[in-house]
Amino acid sequence: MILILLSALITCIASLALGQAALRICGASRWSWMAPPVGIAILMLLATPARYVPGRATTAAVVIALLTVASLVWCVRAAEHRPPLFGLVVAAPVALFALVPFIVAGRSGTLGVGFDNDMAAHMAWVEAYMSQAVAQISPLPGSYPLGPHAVVAALSSGLGIRVDMAFAGFTFALPVLTAWTALHALRRPTRWGQLLVATVVGMPYLVAAYYGQGAFKEVLQAQLVLAVALWLEHPVPAAGRWRWAPLALLVAGTLSVYSAAGLPWPAAFFGLWLVVRTAIRIYHDGVRTVAAELRRQLLGVAVAVGVLLVVLVPELPRIMDFAKFKIPKSNLGNLAGPLSKWEAFGVWNNRDFRLGASPPFEGGMWTAFALMLVLFGVVWSLRRGRWMLPAAAVASYLIWVFSAHTQSPYVAAKALVILSPLLLLLAALPLAERSQHMPVEWLVIAPILALVLLVRVSDSSARALRISPVGPTSHLVQLRELRQELHGKPTLFLGNDDFIAWELAGVKVWAPVIGFQVLPIPPQKGWSYGWTLDIDSVDVSAINASDWVITTRDAAQSALPPQLHLVRTTSDFELWRRTGVVAPRQILNEGPNPGATLDCRTRAGRALIRNGGKAGVRRPPVTVSVPGVIPPGETITVPLSLSPGAWDLETSYVSSRQVTVSGLGGVLRRMPANLDRPGPRWPIGRVVVPPSGSLTLTIHAAAGWFTRLTPAEAGAYMQTIVATPVGTERVVPLRTACGRYVDWYTTPARSPKR
Repeated sequence: MILILLSALITCIASLALGQAALRICGASRWSWMAPPVGIAILMLLATPARYVPGRATTAAVVIALLTVASLVWCVRAAEHRPPLFGLVVAAPVALFALVPFIVAGRSGTLGVGFDNDMAAHMAWVEAYMSQAVAQISPLPGSYPLGPHAVVAALSSGLGIRVDMAFAGFTFALPVLTAWTALHALRRPTRWGQLLVATVVGMPYLVAAYYGQGAFKEVLQAQLVLAVALWLEHPVPAAGRWRWAPLALLVAGTLSVYSAAGLPWPAAFFGLWLVVRTAIRIYHDGVRTVAAELRRQLLGVAVAVGVLLVVLVPELPRIMDFAKFKIPKSNLGNLAGPLSKWEAFGVWNNRDFRLGASPPFEGGMWTAFALMLVLFGVVWSLRRGRWMLPAAAVASYLIWVFSAHTQSPYVAAKALVILSPLLLLLAALPLAERSQHMPVEWLVIAPILALVLLVRVSDSSARALRISPVGPTSHLVQLRELRQELHGKPTLFLGNDDFIAWELAGVKVWAPVIGFQVLPIPPQKGWSYGWTLDIDSVDVSAINASDWVITTRDAAQSALPPQLHLVRTTSDFELWRRTGVVAPRQILNEGPNPGATLDCRTRAGRALIRNGGKAGVRRPPVTVSVPGVIPPGETITVPLSLSPGAWDLETSYVSSRQVTVSGLGGVLRRMPANLDRPGPRWPIGRVVVPPSGSLTLTIHAAAGWFTRLTPAEAGAYMQTIVATPVGTERVVPLRTACGRYVDWYTTPARSPKR
């Protein structure tokens, strides 16, 4: 966890320092809370060209570090450019919320694993940013925006830490930066008002839900869109020609995160600002005054456009290509259906953002409360001439409406996330600022409403964060150990792990299944979701195209061909080197099982043994059912009836917590948390069954650090335990295999007829 917090801290410091230095260069005379979004945009713009320079991400890390230190010293030495200490502190509740998934899980790791595994591709791209050798195996996408990935690559290279830790830290920093950005909206804030705005804008419900699934792009885009609206409402005072440069940097930041898809928000905001402001000035001062003002601003606008073009030169082809990309309207992603627009108000009473309010009446009442505050905030803002923020909220809502009608629900949902901080800021503003024009009763009502809003938004966000999964690292660490042996050679992976391309980054790796079927599987095996894979699940051509094979330590799996030699074993995996050409072999219709019984009473069976050949036979494994779900903190017992002797036990399980399996008076194994897709079997241990043939296993699902915070979904999912007799497989003539459990067989090649 320390590495994640360190990455987050550095991201925050660099954003604050670089942003304020840029504003000062543009003519700002004092500290501005516009520094965090400008700074994160600069970070992305500095890191993005890394793949074009020698040293790649390491060079970018050095450049960013030098500029950050220089900016920090320059700004800190001038008292007027230092951030207010209390302003920094008010983001602490948001940082605590960002910690919730890690506290509940009891570990550090990748956010959203098992819920949304898109991070597998994102981390593989970061590895490609860091290494040309990795990029040759896993090329960077030609059109996808990679600004955040470049920053994470610089963090990982500069700190010498794993990509998953750097990415989690970067994501951790984003809602904190949003909380600070929201403070720019305050003119005469109270202290508790700053706390209210920072908390409800930094981590509203939808932002929390997306943060919890590792969706960094939406959280960062929401921050930048909010910053554009706030800058247009209240620009940072700057010298003439550089006045518009900070806005150009913010727009460049949105393009670095969302590419061309990020343009509708700043374009709509600027268009509204220009039209409304021009109309107001014409009404008050006349057309000539406005024309003169436009002429005075032309140089500044030209400079801003120039800045925008210069900083985006490396990415212009990528942006143009991405503009052609469109997600099919039928694509739901990880959603169950379209999201309700009411979730954007931040007080949703269902911890799963994909589902409706529960109970609906309670949810409706809280949404009505938030809506009332938003409408009050609109009126309050307009009466004070602060029309830009309401206009931005309306524009963002219309963008969501357009997306909901023209795009997939998966895309439209992102627009709701971006809208949410704007709505919450409108709701909180009247409650956060001192007002000279409100009745005396408001001095009592405002704190009460503020407290209710703060508590309700915090409760909704905390619920979403409690169920946010954090990926375990046990399998990652083991696979990274094996990666050192592979030397980049082609590798076949017989598991079902969406992250395998990143875990073995730099290795050409393929698998029969990664979430869905990838390689052809023999019809005698077939595959359905949750089935186990073994060496017979792939054609021999795939084996011979691989120098290495990685399997799970599954004693029930089919015996590997003699041309595969065991090189290394970890607690959950085995690494095999191919030393020769693997000959084809055949299998019966065994489905998900490692073998099947040869029935010679059938015509097919008699024809099979008639041709001669040999077969690998063994005693069949014994499968024992287990209750499907073991709640966190609870224990179950599973009786096994086995013949006396040595047996290897394994199971396919999914659990966000450690699972302890005990038997014969001791602990057989403390199985690590595992959020890989179901199917692969993992070892429990070897037992020697006594002459009585009875054995009872005790299975305990851990509850984590804080039992009361652990959600029910954090239990262990385990359907069966497989017991395999030790050392029973042997090769026999095929004709003697009738009625026996056949792992594989071969038949003599027939001579062609003349």
